Amino acid sequence: MKEKMLFLSARRHATEQDKEEDHRTKNILGILQERFDIDLLEDCCSSRSGSIKPLRTALSERCRLQTYSHVFIPYNMPGTTLDLVASLLPGAFIITDARRAAGSETGRQTDGVNGFSRGYHKLNAALRRREEQRVLSRTGLLLTATEWDALSYKALSFADANKVHVIPPCIDLNKPPYNEHDKVSRENSVILRWNTNTVQGREQALVFIESIYPLVKAAVADSSCYIISISGNVHPEVAAAVQRDSSLKIIGEAEEAAGYMRRARAVVASLEEGCGDPANILEAWAHRTPVVSSLTGAEALFCEPGRNILLAETTDAYAEHLVRLLTMPELGSIIADQAYRTLRKHYTADSVRKKLLNLISDMKIVK
Repeated sequence: MKEKMLFLSARRHATEQDKEEDHRTKNILGILQERFDIDLLEDCCSSRSGSIKPLRTALSERCRLQTYSHVFIPYNMPGTTLDLVASLLPGAFIITDARRAAGSETGRQTDGVNGFSRGYHKLNAALRRREEQRVLSRTGLLLTATEWDALSYKALSFADANKVHVIPPCIDLNKPPYNEHDKVSRENSVILRWNTNTVQGREQALVFIESIYPLVKAAVADSSCYIISISGNVHPEVAAAVQRDSSLKIIGEAEEAAGYMRRARAVVASLEEGCGDPANILEAWAHRTPVVSSLTGAEALFCEPGRNILLAETTDAYAEHLVRLLTMPELGSIIADQAYRTLRKHYTADSVRKKLLNLISDMKIVK
C-alpha cells in the first residue's frame, strides 16, 4: 500500500516565471504519484494574499480525516505554511521546493548603492537569509532547480547542508516531438526563443533584431530568423520591427515550432537574466541544435562554453557565434552532439524521476 502524501499547491500565473515554476510543480507531482497516494490541496493560499486562514481551515479539516507520512510544499507558498504544517502534522516528513529570490546575493544587490539604500538592502538580505535558514532547519528535504541555489542554501547551515539537493528541469525524450529520429536538412536559420511580452523579453528581442541580426545578415546573406514567443504572441513593438525585414518571421507557440528548431542551425536562448528559461536550452539540445546564450541565461545548467554551448555578453560576440554556426555546420554538429550527451546524462525525465524518488527514500531513512 502506498504511503499518503499531502501535496500543497498555490497556483498563480502572475508572471511567466510563475508559469514555469507551476510547470515544475506539476512535473514533481507526476513523479511523486508513482510512489505516494497523493491528496492534493491547491489554491487555498498564495504568497501574494498574505492570508493563511483558508489554508489553516482546509489543512485542519484534512488532518482530522487522514494521517500523512509526507507533505510537499512548493516555492510559492508563504513561509508560515511550513510552521502550520509542522504544528498540525508533527510526524510528517516535509519536502520543500525552494527558490532563492532574484538578487538575494548581497554583493549583487548593493553594488552601486550608497547610504541609506545600501543599509536597507543589506537588512533585507539579512532577513531573507534568516528566513531561508529557518525553512532549511524545519524541512526534511529541500529541493532546488539549480546548483547555484543549492550551494547558496548549503552555505546557510553546515548541519543541514545534507538536506539540500538539486532536481533540475528535464525533458522526456520518449515523448513527441523529441522521440523523432528522422534526419532533417538544416537551413541557414536562427531561432530566437523567449517571451517577448515581458519588459526584458521585449527589450532584448529588439536588441537582437536591430543590433545583432543585421551583423549576421551582412555576413550570411541568405540567413533567416524565426521568432518563437513562449507566451504564444509577440509584443507589438517586436512585431513592427519584424515587418521591416522579410527574412524575419514570427511563428506561434505551436507544434510546428519543433520542426523549425530541428531545421535551424542555432537557437538564441537568452540575452540577459529574466529573458529566458533553462528549459528552452534543454529543448534545443533535445533537437540537437546548438545554443548561443548569455552567461546568466545558462548558469542554471551544466554548460561548458565552446563544448556544449556558446556564450556571449556583447552584440558583436553574439553575431560572431551565430555567423560561425551558420557558415561552419561541422562546428554546430560537434556542439550539438556534446549538448545532447549532457542532456542525456543530467536532464532526462527518467534520470530526474529516479533521483527524486531515491532521495526521498534515503532521506526518510536518515530521519
